[in-house]
Amino acid sequence: MTACTSRKKFAPLDQLTVADLDEPTSRQHGEARLAGYRLPCVEMYTGTSHNFVIDAIRMLRDNRYPVSHFILSAGYGLLNESDLIVPYNVTFSGAPKAWIRERGRHLGLREQLVARAREHDQVILILGREYLTAIGLPLPVDSLPPTIIYIAPSLVERVGHGVETRPVGQVERREIRAYSSAAKEKRFQMDVYCTLHSGADHE
Repeated sequence: MTACTSRKKFAPLDQLTVADLDEPTSRQHGEARLAGYRLPCVEMYTGTSHNFVIDAIRMLRDNRYPVSHFILSAGYGLLNESDLIVPYNVTFSGAPKAWIRERGRHLGLREQLVARAREHDQVILILGREYLTAIGLPLPVDSLPPTIIYIAPSLVERVGHGVETRPVGQVERREIRAYSSAAKEKRFQMDVYCTLHSGADHE
């Protein structure tokens, strides 16, 4: 599971707002108005961090690993990569923590995470601080399959016992030459590449 990005393939002036998305009639009308921009969400997001993940998933699938990809959207909630969306302007980035927590509850993100995770043998989370705040920490570890999370070092102690953490902080960013906004995703891409080319089984 990864996070959405603010950069999208289309950014018309009349993108959907949080009010549009949360009111069924407004959402229906807005999505009809923007139907010409509708895309699978995996194609809508174009940020650097998203592209690192897509490249890693492509490598895994090319090597016959059955990978599902879910994207956590501040506007739409938890999306399957093939879910169709239209451009919207809603973000957790820079928002007050209270609003992020309430938005997460409104979207049912914690419950959706558990429901999706139970369909799989393993979960890999690549999420920033705001997105983890929206889900709620500590994670519901007892309700999840074996879980790996790429995470800022300052959050390692908060995710819950039983989660395998892969911290990506300043030291790691220097090592992999990555900007902070895409470091976790680049680390994941590099881990996938190294695992596939070492001949070892992917965790």
